[in-house]
Amino acid sequence: MKNRLIKIGTLIFCLISTLGLTEFVLESTMKKCKIETVGKINAIMSHEFDFDLTIWGASTAYVNINPHIIMDSLNITSFNMGIDGTNIDQYAGLLYEFLDYTSKSKYLIIALDIHGGLVNRTQFHDLHNWLHHIGNKHIDNCFLDIQERTVKKIKYIPFYSLTCYDKHALPYFRKTLVNSNREFQITNYGYKPNGNKSIKPNKNIPPFKTEIGIRSFEKLKTAITIANSKDIKCFVIITPCFKEGLEKIENRFEFVQKLNELKTEKTEILDLSDCYISKEPNFFRDNTHLNTKGADELTRLILSYIKN
Repeated sequence: MKNRLIKIGTLIFCLISTLGLTEFVLESTMKKCKIETVGKINAIMSHEFDFDLTIWGASTAYVNINPHIIMDSLNITSFNMGIDGTNIDQYAGLLYEFLDYTSKSKYLIIALDIHGGLVNRTQFHDLHNWLHHIGNKHIDNCFLDIQERTVKKIKYIPFYSLTCYDKHALPYFRKTLVNSNREFQITNYGYKPNGNKSIKPNKNIPPFKTEIGIRSFEKLKTAITIANSKDIKCFVIITPCFKEGLEKIENRFEFVQKLNELKTEKTEILDLSDCYISKEPNFFRDNTHLNTKGADELTRLILSYIKN
């Protein structure tokens, strides 16, 4: 009986040790990652990125605004912090962290598309990109709004975080293990060119209402308030939407009206959802995402407002 208990105890000890070591290696390796999306997040969380102008948002920031053009025109430093599939409801904590430490920032561009820019999320997008930063006050406060039970399980149930990694985390893990870079290797200053393909007009889009999530709106408002208190000028950009998709959004004027409530002396709300770009299919990859030509055109248009 005694020997049996010793064997069971040894087995449990080995299992716990293996799980603990696996969790530690995963977390520490992901924190060292300096490429692509995880690299962007890590650069902010480690306070290693600071630029005169940063661009924030989901994919409509990531592929729609080219920091190279901004840098060449204004002779300042710039970086695109756009994260695919991740709106302000999820990335707000990262933005708050940046605003806490930045000493260089003069301008903040926050890009929102009229389709999903203010959606209140009900689940995380690519949680594996963020797991190693749960425990940070800004990330936790932001994430608790979305999936409180999941966050608390990660924080308080041993090894629960291991169940939250998926196959999409493996390339980051593998590349970081194989090539432990000392410097961040994020191409195009965080911007992703979206190719040259153009949208094929579609008149059969059904009417719908876009969500105007109050929680997301309040997170945006908080970011603007913090930025303005540090004398950072904000440009909230409602990015262009292709005309045939835009016309089907029944409450688009309410969306714009709500964002206009955020206008201050140091914050401009630029509704570009129905600008001249919206009429030109050769600028679009789909209803909300521009191709490379369209992104360059939008960036030049935004620059004209910054210069004024």
